[in-house]
Amino acid sequence: MGNIKEGANKENRQQNIKLLKISLAHLTCIFFLCAVHQTTEAQIGVRIGTTISSFNYSDTKPNPNIGYDIDLRPYTGYDIEWVQLGGQKPVFSPYISVYYNFQISNRFGLRPELSFTQKGVSFNQHEYERIIYKLKISYFEIPFSVAYKFIKKEKFVSELYLGGYGTFKINAIKKVANHNSEIKKTQIENVNNFEAGIHFGVNFKHQIFDKFFLFDIRIFQGLSNIFHTPENQPKLYHSTPDTKITGVNLTVGYEF
Repeated sequence: MGNIKEGANKENRQQNIKLLKISLAHLTCIFFLCAVHQTTEAQIGVRIGTTISSFNYSDTKPNPNIGYDIDLRPYTGYDIEWVQLGGQKPVFSPYISVYYNFQISNRFGLRPELSFTQKGVSFNQHEYERIIYKLKISYFEIPFSVAYKFIKKEKFVSELYLGGYGTFKINAIKKVANHNSEIKKTQIENVNNFEAGIHFGVNFKHQIFDKFFLFDIRIFQGLSNIFHTPENQPKLYHSTPDTKITGVNLTVGYEF
């Protein structure tokens, strides 16, 4: 049992190092592009909106030992034991981003960003009684995208883009309430400090004078497990499959 736990912790440390390297690579790209922006057509922009997210899992086959499709008890605590059986719902959270839009050709561009976002999942139930169970993780996010202008008219531009992101955890909180009790907030310690994934999106820009107002839709998929089991935590439950975050960002923005 000890060897299994030690192996899992070693794998988690290696994953964190890998994700840190990805984030540092993103930062390097940002600093490099900022250094050369004087010789490149570039615009700074801001986007605000919402992140709609939930969890997905590497394997959702029922566990013959516990009968659950998933089991988050090792990471969030015993109080999720029966709530998680009711099905999960997406969480709506704020999203704020500042970015540089570098045009490297007539059609192609590069877009480094610095963002704040929250992601998570909800197991709230209201059918028979009031149950509040919501997990939210706050992240400092560093996305990087390659964009292609597939529509370019006098006052209207639309881009397709794809890329990846690395995130640094700020905090992780669960909100729990039963019946008429007050909502209790608790820190979740078993969330990894780093997370990374890929994204794909499309935006629609309308030019007013020499500036752009835009609407952006971005779909993202996490590639790394967001949870870990601390070395000093007793192994009381069966481990759940890898838990990853997926969702969509809906934002409006302005390019200066």
